[in-house]
Amino acid sequence: MGGENKSVAHANDILHSRFNRIMAILVWAAATLIAGVALWGSEPGMAWIYPAAALAVFFGWAALWRPGIAVSGAGVHVRNVTHSVDIPWEALIHVDTKHALTLVTPGRRFAVWSAPAPGMLTSQIIGRRPLHREARSVGGAPRTGDLLGSDSGDAATLVRDEWERRLDSGLVTVGVADELTVSRHWDATVIIAGALLAAATVVVFALTG
Repeated sequence: MGGENKSVAHANDILHSRFNRIMAILVWAAATLIAGVALWGSEPGMAWIYPAAALAVFFGWAALWRPGIAVSGAGVHVRNVTHSVDIPWEALIHVDTKHALTLVTPGRRFAVWSAPAPGMLTSQIIGRRPLHREARSVGGAPRTGDLLGSDSGDAATLVRDEWERRLDSGLVTVGVADELTVSRHWDATVIIAGALLAAATVVVFALTG
C-alpha cells in the first residue's frame, strides 16, 4: 500500500484541453504580431500595447495552456486558472459533464476549467465517429459532455476509469465522504502577476493613449 500514498499534485498523467492549447498558441501569435507592429511603428501613443501584449501572453499561459487535471493514488488533482483542488477518491461522490467536467463531493461542486463540454458543432463532428454511431444504434448514446474525443469526455473517462478501478479493488473506503476535507489552494503568483499586468496596461494607456 506504500505506493498508493503518492500525492495527487504529483500525479504523472496530466490531461490538458487540446482546444485551449491551440487557442493559447493563437493568442501568443497574435500578441507577438501586434507588439511587433507597434514596435516597428514606434508611435509613443501605442506604448500601452506592450503591457497589453504581455498580459495576453500571460493569459494564454495561465488560462489556456496551464490548466489541467490529473489522477493518482491519492485522488484527483484539478489545476484551474487561479487555484488548484485536491479531491481524495473517498470524497468523490459523482462525476458530472453537463456544462463541463464537474467533480461532486458532499455539499460542493468543482468545475474543471480545462474540460468544458463540447459545443453543438464539435459534438456533431465527434458524434459521427464509429464508436458513437454504434452506441446510438443500440440505444446507448452518451451525453454530449461524455463524448470521447471531447475535453470533458476524455477527462471524465480518465477520472471514472481510475475511480471505478479503485472501488472494484477495494482501495477506496466507502461511506466516509462527509468526513473528508477537500483542499483548495489559491495560486497567489498567478493572481498577483495577472493583476500587475492588467494594472500596467491601464496605467500606460492612461498616460500615452
